[in-house]
Amino acid sequence: MNIRLIIFLLFPVATFSQTQQLTMETAVQLALQQNKGLKSAATNIDYYRDLTGTSTELPKIGVNLQYGQTNSYVKNDNNYSVSQTIPFPSVFGAKKQLNDAQVEKAVWYKATTQNELIYQVKQVYVQLLYILEVRELIKHQDSLFTNFARGADLRYKTGESRMLEKTAAEGRLNEVRNSLRQNEADLKIYIARLQALLGSNAPIRIKETEIPAANMLFENDSVAVSGNPQLQYLRQQIVITEKQQKLFKASILPDITVGYFNQSLIGTPLNATGTPLSTNSNRFQGFQVGLSLPVWFGPLKAKVRAEEKQRQIASLYYDNSMLQLQSQYEQAVQQFIKQRNSLDFYQRTALPNAELLLNQSSKSYTSGDIGYSEYFLNLEHVLSAQQGYLQARNDVKQAELYMAFLAGRQL
Repeated sequence: MNIRLIIFLLFPVATFSQTQQLTMETAVQLALQQNKGLKSAATNIDYYRDLTGTSTELPKIGVNLQYGQTNSYVKNDNNYSVSQTIPFPSVFGAKKQLNDAQVEKAVWYKATTQNELIYQVKQVYVQLLYILEVRELIKHQDSLFTNFARGADLRYKTGESRMLEKTAAEGRLNEVRNSLRQNEADLKIYIARLQALLGSNAPIRIKETEIPAANMLFENDSVAVSGNPQLQYLRQQIVITEKQQKLFKASILPDITVGYFNQSLIGTPLNATGTPLSTNSNRFQGFQVGLSLPVWFGPLKAKVRAEEKQRQIASLYYDNSMLQLQSQYEQAVQQFIKQRNSLDFYQRTALPNAELLLNQSSKSYTSGDIGYSEYFLNLEHVLSAQQGYLQARNDVKQAELYMAFLAGRQL
């Protein structure tokens, strides 16, 4: 029997998805390649580019046949005619400009989508790093309170302490282990969020181990947000209303009609001299040119006036969005400064003090100089400082990412 067949029969075939090791930058690159929303925005550009081919679109050509007693009692007279209506030439130019403006709008929509996507990927990635760092802290807490609970249980059995100390130690240990379970759930939640942003359900693993340091240079708010693609997208909407208004104005101009006819004149003299009547073999042809003029200009002018209101709306919305972004950026700068100052406090003061407090409390509790309640309280202060430090690192990095998002300048 073939060796491959033996292996196939002995070992069931299983498929394994290879776990992707991600850094922040590789996560961003994967999202840019795979995210369905961004692909949709890119396809939207292609859609409007294809529409530019309609700029020279003409109405359908008219082909007519007239047959019967059209000229005399003869019943088989016929007339063939072809006519084509052509918009005024300036309409074609106006349509082309409008379609080009639509393409540009789609380009900025994609840029806006990409800016938001990069921000969301980095935001979730940093949050995952924070969750992983918190997990390590919780494990450290578990180790501390496990030792505390063992010591309290031993002292209770030897009669050196009361049930209260043992109960408090075990209760706090259970709280820590519950926090670890919650942390695992948070990790799964944010992994799922990152997978959705990456446009893939493949297993992923965070390669980095700690939150990157924040290093943001501040700019004047009006200068910073000017590069935000959302503003460019809204500015392009103003351009589109202007091009649409120009098209409406061009549409008021008359349409041009050109045509050709070919007909028979059976039974009718060709001239007044009494020449023989024409027959089926005699054909008469000619051309026609005409103008199509609007009977009532009111509705057409109303479209132009209405589109002017649309331009004003788009302009006001752009101005309001600019003010909002400037305000959000200013708030983000202050938030960044606040969080950075908090991080400096933890790094320079809180963490060194917490480390010193932990060492002294452990020695004093072991030697019997302090009771369990004081030791327990000191542990809580230490762990609170460590937790606050991790939170401050996360907050300052998230504030930096938000500033970069508002400025349209991803780090």
